[in-house]
Amino acid sequence: MNITINQKKLIFITLGLALLIFIFIFGINAYYKEKKQKNDQPVIYDAVYGMMEKARLESDICSSGEFENQYKVCCVIKDGIKKGLLYDCSSQEYFEQGQGIYVIFDASRFNISYDPYFLRIYSDLNNYEEDKSIMDLYIPSALNRKNIFLMKISGTVPMKREDKSFILLNLSAYPNDTFNEKDEQVLLYREAKIFKE
Repeated sequence: MNITINQKKLIFITLGLALLIFIFIFGINAYYKEKKQKNDQPVIYDAVYGMMEKARLESDICSSGEFENQYKVCCVIKDGIKKGLLYDCSSQEYFEQGQGIYVIFDASRFNISYDPYFLRIYSDLNNYEEDKSIMDLYIPSALNRKNIFLMKISGTVPMKREDKSFILLNLSAYPNDTFNEKDEQVLLYREAKIFKE
């Protein structure tokens, strides 16, 4: 059977068109599958991403020195996708055992009757390595009442306590470095409670 040149051309054109149609159909199918997957994903992804971005923003603000009141308490998120990030828990009364906490304060925001003054900072928060209080600190040099004195303390909520309350922060001012109890001016005394599971 002899095939003429015109017939050969027609066969090649037909096969070429069939191949183009196949590629076109395959391409459209792949395009719509990808588009469908993109339409399915963002709802979940955006929700998680938005939640993470909000948590990161709050965590950044919490770890910075920016705050509206005299002090700020920030808690470390223990579980889930936001684990390790911070959130403002200043108004929280109960805390979990072992929960990480940051307390940030600026002494210049308090009404201090002494100028200059000496500062004592105490907290029952535990340090991260051992089960003991992290802070009973006396600032040994005089501070000026108008100067910003920004301080961050961090630790964990006590694990081994008979009572369910602990001192989150006790901040006191004194007129001199003898830190005499009769001269003590309590600037802040914040007690908190332990939520036992």
